[in-house]
This record gives sequence, C-alpha cells and structure tokens, in this order.
Amino acid sequence: MDNSLLAKASKPVIWLGAGLIVLGGLSIYAPQQSGMTVGVLVGMYLVASGLLRTALFWIASSWGSAILRLLFGIFAVVAGGMMIADPALGLKAVTIVAIVYLIVDGISAFVFGLSLPPRTGSGWVLLSGAVSVALGIMIWREWPLTGDRALGTLIGIKLAMEGATLIAVAVAFRALGAAISRVAGDQAQSPGSE
Repeated sequence: MDNSLLAKASKPVIWLGAGLIVLGGLSIYAPQQSGMTVGVLVGMYLVASGLLRTALFWIASSWGSAILRLLFGIFAVVAGGMMIADPALGLKAVTIVAIVYLIVDGISAFVFGLSLPPRTGSGWVLLSGAVSVALGIMIWREWPLTGDRALGTLIGIKLAMEGATLIAVAVAFRALGAAISRVAGDQAQSPGSE
C-alpha cells in the first residue's frame, strides 16, 4: 500500500475531525442555543417526514396499512409542529433521544475499540466510547448542568471528542502507511529479492 494513498485518504478525515472540534466548541460556547436548535431541527424533520407519509399514504398494500401510515404521518406533523412552536418541549424530547443515543453509541464505540489492534487509534476510540456513555449518564442525571444548557454543553463535548478521535485515527493511518512503505522499500532493496 502506498504511503501517499493513506496520506491522501486521511486528509478529509482530519478536516472532518477539525470541523467537529469547532462545532463542539461552538456548542459549548452557546449551549442553550445549540440545544434549542437541535430541538427545532428535529421538529422540522418530523414535519417533513409526516407530510411525506401523509401525502403517500395511498401507496400501501392494504387499507389497514394505509390508515396506519396516514395516522403516523399526522402524528409526526403534529409532534414536529409542537417541537417547532415550543422549542423547550422539543428540547426535552430530544434530550431523551440524546441520552439513549449517547449511551448506545458509547457502548458500540467501546466494543469497536476493543476489536482494533494497538497503534490504530484504539485507545482514542475506547476513550471516546467511555466519554459518550459518561455524557449520556450525566444528562440523564442532570449533573453538573441542568435544563437547556446541559444538552448543548455535553453534545459539544461529544462532538469535540469525536473530532479528536478522528484526527488521532487519521494520524495513526498515516504512520501505518509510512511503516508499510519502509517495509516495502527494505524488501525491495534486500539481496535475493527479485
């Protein structure tokens, strides 16, 4: 494998990691606004998906399925509208989803990190998983922050941690590419290699 190929492939990952760190910093800087923004965005998604579901309810295999699609579509539009109209209510709903997401994501990252070989950024993946679970539990327990600020601050920490992990893994892949190039170069120069 060519070192330049791994170096090129790692550049966008490093930029993504840097972007996540910046977004995390902004979320930490303005936690209430970032938390409310998430609630409104989820509300907008629910309204859009509910409208699509409602508009396309007739594409169903049976009348029962069509009625369920129509009802779920209407429910999504109403729930999304409520989240947009009352961002604090939406933020509470999003907070519950975020708690579940952070804990499940953290556990899966931790399990993935255990499966990685050493020197591939596995330590960072394990740390990211542990931080994610800890953040989920902190939001659930509402410590050390409460209310609207907790979600924005803790999600900001999560984003920054994910960014640092991506950068660490990309740097590890660059080092791996350099090591592979050195080994390939040594084998090509050794006597008896043809």
